Amino acid sequence: MNIWFALLAAPALALADQVIAYAAVGWACSHERIAAVHAIHGFFLVATALGVVPAWNLWSATRSGSGGETLARRHFLAGIAVAAAALSVLVIAAMWMPTWVIAPCIN
Repeated sequence: MNIWFALLAAPALALADQVIAYAAVGWACSHERIAAVHAIHGFFLVATALGVVPAWNLWSATRSGSGGETLARRHFLAGIAVAAAALSVLVIAAMWMPTWVIAPCIN
């Protein structure tokens, strides 16, 4: 199925974003390259958002109610995948927002 990325990898990407961005702050501050932290968050946000598209397409394609139990199961699983990936996108955006508001290199 084409929803496994949204279901499993999107939450893992949100965790990876947090770990890598946190680890990069020290280097970015010492080399005065804060844009690197923004690039990390942007990369993970786009990668996670792209994972929503196949799950959304499957969810929309299985929306009709006349397909039996198998179609209903696929629709439900696609909905869960969309929700997991969308929540992961919101988490990444929420972790990125303080980088815009608060200077990460406060000495």
